Amino acid sequence: MEHLRFLSWNSSGRSKVNALEDEQLMSKESGKLETQLRILCERQGKLRRWIIGLSILVGILALALLGAVSHSTRDPDGEQTMLSPVPRMPRTKVTFEEDKLFANGSNPKSDEAWATLTPQGDGFILLPNNTRQQWDLEPGKPTKAGEVYDISVFHELHCLRHIRTHTFTLQALIGEDDPQKIYDLLLKPTEDHVFHCFDYIRQALMCAGDMTIEWPRVEADGSRFAVDGWGITHECKSWCSCAYTSTAKCVRPNCDPLGSPTLSITPYCLLCHTSDAKGQEQCPYLEGQ
Repeated sequence: MEHLRFLSWNSSGRSKVNALEDEQLMSKESGKLETQLRILCERQGKLRRWIIGLSILVGILALALLGAVSHSTRDPDGEQTMLSPVPRMPRTKVTFEEDKLFANGSNPKSDEAWATLTPQGDGFILLPNNTRQQWDLEPGKPTKAGEVYDISVFHELHCLRHIRTHTFTLQALIGEDDPQKIYDLLLKPTEDHVFHCFDYIRQALMCAGDMTIEWPRVEADGSRFAVDGWGITHECKSWCSCAYTSTAKCVRPNCDPLGSPTLSITPYCLLCHTSDAKGQEQCPYLEGQ
């Protein structure tokens, strides 16, 4: 009986020992799982912080890139503009007044004044080869020295001069023996060009969109009803800067890729060195050019 009790106790003891060992093993395994879980949580926390930091960095870089692109395509006033090798022109205040040198019929002095509005090179500029791509420009007229392009404002003046010439030629035909023959010979071939110029100047004026407010002039009796535009101050691009920039990049006579003569006379703004009542601006930096 004692032997049986010993066996019984021995069996019961072994069960207790096994249970204790199992409990210890489970405790160890649980401890390992808790440790692994804690490590995993820590890694997830670090990963989350890395993702947040990286997202912020990408956002900052995206904003910086957007700002750089926006800065390159907007002027200081926030207006949308295009990339161009021509720098932004400074602005100046100009008061519009009638100038009889231009508001006149065809005569040597007026004709010369109109001709001198175009700087040397007739407004055409030369860009070095393989540079137009950075400005997203279509190909110009190819030459060995570079590619030739026109500047819009000088194209507009060219058109205005052409319309002026056409008008005074028509005027000169009055009283001729055979005006139709002269018209067919001199004017008919250039009509398409004149029509082009009317439309081109129309679009140029609408593009510039000068929104200066104008008031009626004072009549002899003190009344106001007619608006002639004189005596009104406008904010304009510096004309001397426009002429200077075009001259600096102009097509020179000694490398004339257009095959046409260029003007060698002094641009009109260089003839006016004082800011007079007619709003002509000073151009001291152009003296001697």
